[in-house]
Amino acid sequence: MSTDVLEATVMLEALRVTELRLLLSKMGKSKSGLKKDLMKRVVDLLHNECNPELLSAVRELHKLRQVSKDARRSSKPSPVQIISMPACVSPENLQSPVSVSTEPQMIKLPFYQTLDTILPPAPLVPMFEGAMQNSDFLFHLSASQQAQIQNSKTSQSGLTSVQVVLRICYSESIGVEEDQYPPNVCVSVNHANCLIECTYSSTKLGTEPSRPCRPIDLTPNLYLTFTNRFSVLWGNFGKSYTVAVYLVRLVPSQDLLDHLRRTAVEQQELCRRRVSEKLRSDPEKEISTTGLQVSLICPFVVVSKLAKMRMSVPCRARGCAHLQCFDASFYLQMNERKPRWTCPVCHRYAPFDELLIDSLLCDVLESCGEDEEEIEFLSDSSWRAVRHDRSHKNKERVQHPQINRKVIVDLTHSSSDDEDFHKEETVSTHLEDKSVHFRKCGTVKTPKAKKSKNPGPKLLTKL
Repeated sequence: MSTDVLEATVMLEALRVTELRLLLSKMGKSKSGLKKDLMKRVVDLLHNECNPELLSAVRELHKLRQVSKDARRSSKPSPVQIISMPACVSPENLQSPVSVSTEPQMIKLPFYQTLDTILPPAPLVPMFEGAMQNSDFLFHLSASQQAQIQNSKTSQSGLTSVQVVLRICYSESIGVEEDQYPPNVCVSVNHANCLIECTYSSTKLGTEPSRPCRPIDLTPNLYLTFTNRFSVLWGNFGKSYTVAVYLVRLVPSQDLLDHLRRTAVEQQELCRRRVSEKLRSDPEKEISTTGLQVSLICPFVVVSKLAKMRMSVPCRARGCAHLQCFDASFYLQMNERKPRWTCPVCHRYAPFDELLIDSLLCDVLESCGEDEEEIEFLSDSSWRAVRHDRSHKNKERVQHPQINRKVIVDLTHSSSDDEDFHKEETVSTHLEDKSVHFRKCGTVKTPKAKKSKNPGPKLLTKL
């Protein structure tokens, strides 16, 4: 282990959860879990995938943490220069850190286009002792903001296309913050409660709602021409939070898909080059790869155990190393309902801004038949369909040789699986050298046996 890695490992102890999450996010790793889990992932990255950018980012964050501590200890109220975390990890911006304000920067949400800032980020400050706190805020809509709300369209679900939303995040001064509600959060506007969709992973006091935490719609209870008051009831358990109010336009998944088709289509030459690099022979390997199979079925559907659906707009994230794509339309619809932005193939963080449409696979989907489910890329970046003869496999299974042996079978229970009830698979076995044929969850047929004075119990075969 090098000295630089040991030094960086020690520096990680001084970093906070938010900084560790930023490191993992930029390196394409999961950023969920407790601090010890985040620490372990970053340490593993340092040991296994160490690179100069990661080491420099750790040093910059550690240096910034020391500067912040010194500033807090100083009696002078001079502002502290903050370095943007995303610029630290990026190689092209590594030598030119960007100065940003001390206010938290909230992450950009693809499904919400920010039109105006109504209430700038403001901290939730505890006003009295006790776990539960209440913070009140006032704001007034301008004439332009009122007109945009009044002229907005209303969907079938009753939502307006232009909304006034409340966003809450951690009060951190480094990097970009995701939306996170405080424990036991409750929001009211003009004395009317707002709908908050959130779940809790535990009933323990002080537990934060699980992600994803969406912006809270304040529009239904607003006064367009009068001053509005909204209150946030929240649990104070040692963490700091910031609130902000924005005027936003809802962006449906179809609009995002159209945007991808216009701006994020990868050139075929680059796609072919990726295939060739994957299949490039390595002299150190005894076995060379001559082809790579790629499924035309969206892996997101396979993971979700839904009906098979062939991809229509194949895409992957810019940082993904695999050839397998997923359907952009389905991916955006799923994240519109529950924003996770995780690649279904490699489980890497795959935000909207990183998505690229594979033009080579688009041509493959247009050229091959609708019943094709899998193709194979060859070393020259050409492809061929892969067909599986299921009937041949079934024939081999039926003709598999039987083993004649005595079997002790528990026949006191029958299958209760609904799927097994509809399957009609003929099975053969031998019980005391007498052949027994039956159908799964069907009627058992056995040769007639001679009557005996002490007949044994009836046999029911358990599958």
